[in-house]
Amino acid sequence: VLGAAIATMALAHAVMVAVMVMTPLHMRHGGADLDVIGLTISGHVLGMFGFSPLVGIASDRFGAARVMVAGAGVLVAAAALSGGAHQGASPRIAAGLLLLGVGWSLATVASASLLAGEAPAADRTQVQGAGDMVMGVTAAAAGALAGVVMAVSSFALLNAFAASLALAAGATAWSAMRLRDVTNDTNAA
Repeated sequence: VLGAAIATMALAHAVMVAVMVMTPLHMRHGGADLDVIGLTISGHVLGMFGFSPLVGIASDRFGAARVMVAGAGVLVAAAALSGGAHQGASPRIAAGLLLLGVGWSLATVASASLLAGEAPAADRTQVQGAGDMVMGVTAAAAGALAGVVMAVSSFALLNAFAASLALAAGATAWSAMRLRDVTNDTNAA
């Protein structure tokens, strides 16, 4: 379960970074004003952090692994929405970036919750540190790769790649959910 939580966290962060860092460029190439770009990114940041208390409550109520799965689904929707938008100022890009932030929050807050809850107390700091390191390295690679994809192809292809990473995050989250369900069933018997 810990490996699935770390993988989901890292993949979700990679999706967010890859799309977020290239969105201003995509918008600017289409002639969007900097204030519109700033508002779009502000909406994205609101999605990342504004709902995190509710995400924590949802993780406690429905289970962190289920919220991780939901986060991956929202990330796929975000990539589909923003990836199909034209260059410049676009309500689709703004909505996609808001959803990108919400999906990131769902996946990473729930993953962190699962890590904290499942790691043995003596190892918790090391496990959380390892998760943060993997998340950072993955995000750095995704940011660099996003630039290459944009240079040789398009924002649509970048979002398709991000959606594939989000699907992988969903698969790892799903495996964590199934493992938790099996463990709970075994413990109940």
